[in-house]
Amino acid sequence: ANASSSPATNPTVASTDFGTATSVSFTNGVATVSMSLYKVESALIVATDGSVTTSGSDRLSVSVSPAVFSKLALSLAGPQINGVAFTGTNSLTALDAYGNVVTGFDASTNNITVSTSLSGSISGLSGTNKLNSASDFVSGVANLSSLGLKYTGAVGSGTFTFTPASGTAV
Repeated sequence: ANASSSPATNPTVASTDFGTATSVSFTNGVATVSMSLYKVESALIVATDGSVTTSGSDRLSVSVSPAVFSKLALSLAGPQINGVAFTGTNSLTALDAYGNVVTGFDASTNNITVSTSLSGSISGLSGTNKLNSASDFVSGVANLSSLGLKYTGAVGSGTFTFTPASGTAV
C-alpha cells in the first residue's frame, strides 16, 4: 500500500508506518492488528518475520475506496474573456481528506456556490452561480468549461471562490 498524496499520509499497521518492524502478538496462532490505508488503490499486503514471507494466496488483497467528501481542488486557465464562457481546461475536483477523488460526489446534495472578488456576476452553471445538479460532476470532476462558467463585470485580476454547502472552500 502507498501513502496518500494530499496530505501525504503513510499506511500503518498497529499505528506504525508500513515497512517499519512492528511487534505482533499471537494467541492460539492468531494475531489481530489494526491497519489504516489512505490512498485509493488495490494493494497486496505482505507480512514477514525476517525469515518467512507471505507469498501468493497468503498475501492480503485489499481495495481502498475514497473517504467522504472534504475539500475541493480547482484548476482555472487564464486569462479568460469578460462575458464569454470560460475556455481551456477549467475543472473542479471533489476530494476526500487525503486527496483522493470522491468519484460519487453529487452537487445536487452539496451545492457549490461560485463567487468572485471582482465586481461582476457569475453565470452559466446549473444554478446560475452554483453547481447544484447531480450531473455537474462526472467521476468526481466538474468540467467548468463544458458547464458554461462565465464571468461578466469589471476587468482585472481577481479571485474566484468555490464554496460547498459542507466541506472546505477553494
